[in-house]
Amino acid sequence: MPSTTAELLDLLDLEVLEPNLFRGPRPETTWQRTFGGQVLAQSLVAGCRTVQDRKVHSLHAYFLHGGRNDAPIIYDVKRLRDGRTLSTRRVDARQHGRVIFTSEVSFKTSEEGLDHSDRKPSHVPDPEECPTLAQAMAAAMGRAMPMVTEWDALDVRYAGDGSAYHHQNHATHMRLWVKASSTLPDDAVTHRAILAYLSDMSLMAAAILPHLPALPAGHTVSPASIDHAMWFHRKGIADQWMLYDQISPSASGSHGFSMGRLIQNGRLIASCAQEGVIRVVDVADQGSPFGAPTR
Repeated sequence: MPSTTAELLDLLDLEVLEPNLFRGPRPETTWQRTFGGQVLAQSLVAGCRTVQDRKVHSLHAYFLHGGRNDAPIIYDVKRLRDGRTLSTRRVDARQHGRVIFTSEVSFKTSEEGLDHSDRKPSHVPDPEECPTLAQAMAAAMGRAMPMVTEWDALDVRYAGDGSAYHHQNHATHMRLWVKASSTLPDDAVTHRAILAYLSDMSLMAAAILPHLPALPAGHTVSPASIDHAMWFHRKGIADQWMLYDQISPSASGSHGFSMGRLIQNGRLIASCAQEGVIRVVDVADQGSPFGAPTR
């Protein structure tokens, strides 16, 4: 995973192989599998490269197979629609000839219209008052979590679960403050791609956390994302603090479902939802805090 903002920007700098065909660079990482947020972000950039004068407003994606970090990913863009105000692209991500991920990305021209937004939740501590995610996870697990340092391209702070004052009707709730660690270029595609990248960072964790205390001794949870949807409502500035407010309304049948809201300056800038497989497994067989991803 990129450890600096510069490395994250390099990850989003796709190589043009031919019209509608791009190659995404691979990061230096200790992870065996490609981080899903990387594929989300790179596929969004690939789709944006084929559209002019329209902004991405939504993406709907399926993770089909685990990606490998020892090879680049090829992104093949299909132009499904170019209407008067809307454009749609399908982006297939391939490795070694196999489609590992597919998404549909929708774009729209800018228009004036009705406007309302959810507000920032109350009683949320400021980012400077919150521990880093690495500190919070080390405290929860009783040991340092080296995997978290692979997200050093982002500044992530744990803002608590909000259980004392909000969302009492939800089984689980998690809040993070997040932003890029360094200044980003003034480019709308880059900022939205980084929002997509970070949106995959913790959604499945929101579904897993309430179950960890009740797991049998010697067992953990192995998660794997199945699908991911995201909607971009307003301009977001990814190198300024955003509150990532996440809940998991349901887990059943080895599936977990989570939803998240990204709020900046008191306004909702993006929403996302994700479903994944979450299986209880023997910790001796797993190589990460939540287990190795399996589908």
